[in-house]
Amino acid sequence: MKDRLTDALYGLGWSTVKKLPEPVAERLGRTIADAAWKRRGKGVLRLEANLARVVPDATPQRLAELSRAGMRSYLRYWMESFRLPSWSRERIKNGVDVKDLHHLTDGLAAGKGAVVALPHLANWDLAGAWVTTRLETPFTTVAERLKPETLYDRFVAYRESLGMEVLPHTGAPPSARWRGGCARAAWSAWSPTVTCRPPGSR
Repeated sequence: MKDRLTDALYGLGWSTVKKLPEPVAERLGRTIADAAWKRRGKGVLRLEANLARVVPDATPQRLAELSRAGMRSYLRYWMESFRLPSWSRERIKNGVDVKDLHHLTDGLAAGKGAVVALPHLANWDLAGAWVTTRLETPFTTVAERLKPETLYDRFVAYRESLGMEVLPHTGAPPSARWRGGCARAAWSAWSPTVTCRPPGSR
């Protein structure tokens, strides 16, 4: 029952949020974030524990401010993700500012491709869409296999709609498609990516 409810909520997000006016979607995200922050659940407490390691001199009040901002940022990501399939190509092209881009483009120009390790922050889906749109480069990503399977399928369809090839991280034996995708990414001018989580983040 819980899995079906989770899948239904994500489906509702993708089908409904993208139809809302952007200011309304932004307010909705902030409202949900603030409500979750006030509940002081496991996610918020884990966030504050991680923040305390990064900002060891922060007072409890400062940690609370940072965790609230973090929750708002997290919900902003989801609001953007639910709306991203409706963004124009021009908005995607102008939606990412990359420093030292030459590290990526030099590898692509040499026909070697590039492996990109993204930190588990900001909107990595937008970054992937930017690669396929602005750089016009095929892009392969390795995704965590979520439960239920229908939710994983939603994420795969979502990222494929943005131009990415999605390979499962776990849950299936190495298939010809998996090996072929990795080989193409490694030996041609493709960009495979892995999203990296800090220790203790889950």
